[in-house]
Formats: sequence, structure tokens, C-alpha cells
Amino acid sequence: MTGWYIAGGVLAFFLLVLLLPVRVHAAYQEELFLKVSYAFFSFRLLPQKEEKEQFPVPKKEKAAKKPPKTASQEKEKPPSQAKQLKKKAKEILHYQGLSGLLELLKDIGGIAAGAGKKLFSHFTLKKFDLLLTVGGEDAAETALSYGKLCGVLYPAVGSIVTACKCRKYGVTVQPDFDAPETQAEFEARGQIRLVFVLAYSIQALFRFIMRVVRLNRELEAAKEKEHQENHTR
Repeated sequence: MTGWYIAGGVLAFFLLVLLLPVRVHAAYQEELFLKVSYAFFSFRLLPQKEEKEQFPVPKKEKAAKKPPKTASQEKEKPPSQAKQLKKKAKEILHYQGLSGLLELLKDIGGIAAGAGKKLFSHFTLKKFDLLLTVGGEDAAETALSYGKLCGVLYPAVGSIVTACKCRKYGVTVQPDFDAPETQAEFEARGQIRLVFVLAYSIQALFRFIMRVVRLNRELEAAKEKEHQENHTR
């Protein structure tokens, strides 16, 4: 029985961890502020903390120079991620053409967009406040900018609050004919359960891996076909 109690306690703990929300707090007033919190942990992403002033360290004696690397040592060094991606892109262009590369990018974009849409549907927006004070060099420019911003901003915010679970939001756009430029103040607070973040991230990663596997099979088949054609000539 003790083992069942321990297993039940461990299962309950992991269930609690997955059900806890990841909280996001974003604000803008002269500079952008972004903080992500989970349980008792909090991480401020923006603005980044200023590094402490470092005092100059006294110079040490120069160490003996290392002998230059031989050609065999240089060959053993694995290629960087950027070089591998560049090589893969060249292979796709060679065997599948530009359409093959564009199709791959389209599929990757679709995977990311699908995961983002699913995640956003489970995101709870607790607070969304936006104040936009429109200004300009003269009254005509201010009025023109005000009309354009209203035509773009309200539909955009409407799409955001309908795509997620929104509890409270407010948007105010007001013209100020004495202000030389447009100013904005913004604050948003929201949360999403960790279980949804992990589930949709793993799902997107699995779809991406399967797409890469399919791509490698197509490239191998194209290489084999080209090799056979060269061999028969």
C-alpha cells in the first residue's frame, strides 16, 4: 500500500505542476517591460538588468602560445549549425528547386502558426489596457493619423480579444492637437496553463521532425536517382 501512496503522491505533484499557470505581464511606457512568472519563479525579460560595473583585472603574463592546429584537427571539427542549414538549403534547391524550398518553409510556417493558434485559444487575458494619444505637426496631420489608427487598431484588438479568453480590456484612442508626436501607454496581464504549452509544443516538434524525416527521404531518393542516371551514361 505504501508504494501506491507514493505513486499517487508523485502523480498528484506532477498534475499540480502541469495545471499551474504561466503568467505574462507586459507593459509599455517610454520603454517595454516584459516579465514571465511560474509558481514562485519570476523572470524579467525586458528591460534587461544593467550589468554591474566591472573593475579592470590586472593583466597576467601571456601564456605560451598553443601550436597551430593541423589539417586533420581542422577536419575533425564538426560544422556549425548555420553551415549545416546552408548545406541543406543548397541540397533542396539542387534536387527540388525553389518550389521545394518554398514548400518546406510553408509547411514549417503552418506548423508554427497552428501551434500558436491552439496555444492562444487557451490563453486567458486578464487585463488589456491601451491608451494612444495621437499627435502631429499640425491639426490636419493629427486628424489624418487619428482616422488611420482607429481604422487599423480597433479591428486588430478585436481579433486578439476574440481569439483568446479575455476577461477585461479597454482601448482608448484620442487626438491631441497640441502634441508634437504620438504617444502610447500599454499594459497586459495574462496566463496559460503549463500543460497546454507542453502539449502543443511537443505536438509541433513531432510534426516538424516528421517533416524533416520526409524531406531527408525525398533527398536520398533524388540523390539515388541522380547517381543511377550518371552511372548509366
